[in-house]
Amino acid sequence: MSTNERPYHHGDLRDTLIRTALDVIAEVGLNGFSVAKVAKQAGVSSAAPYRHFPDRESLLAATGIVFLTELTSRMRAAIRAAGHDPIDRLASTAGACVSYTIQHNAGFELFAAMKGARFTEFHERSREMIDLLFSLAQEIEPQATWTEIVELMEAQLAIIQGFAVMYNQGIFAQSTPEEIAQRATAASRHLIMGRKLQTV
Repeated sequence: MSTNERPYHHGDLRDTLIRTALDVIAEVGLNGFSVAKVAKQAGVSSAAPYRHFPDRESLLAATGIVFLTELTSRMRAAIRAAGHDPIDRLASTAGACVSYTIQHNAGFELFAAMKGARFTEFHERSREMIDLLFSLAQEIEPQATWTEIVELMEAQLAIIQGFAVMYNQGIFAQSTPEEIAQRATAASRHLIMGRKLQTV
């Protein structure tokens, strides 16, 4: 074992690689992500990850599953804390998502990176998140058409991605992640209220 390697329990290697992959993405983004970087940071040989993941995309998909599972859990916690008002419930997901995506330096670009039918579980987790947003949008606009609901969801996702990407690019350098999350929540609320005024 080289000096930069650290011991691990064999049964934990898969989970260690996934958590390390999240750390690598947080540091270098998706474009800089590689199996070699994950192995080096995890303190294992460059061949070790391939015992669990046949290629870069498989490791990225497994990492994306954890990312989406944790992101959806954060969203659900924010929804519970928001109370019963439908507008507050949907708006709260913007802040929760922005906070998490800033922390991990990744967002909905994971969807584009994971195109392909073989990553079934990843697509199931992404569908779970989208279905949650869809149900919240329906609470606000129960008479809306499917297209109108999708348009609201797309605008919500654009707010989330926009605030997170702009922060991670240094555009909001004078603000904390918590402040940006609050501003995303406020922007979402403005979006929803504006749509409701248009339908009155």
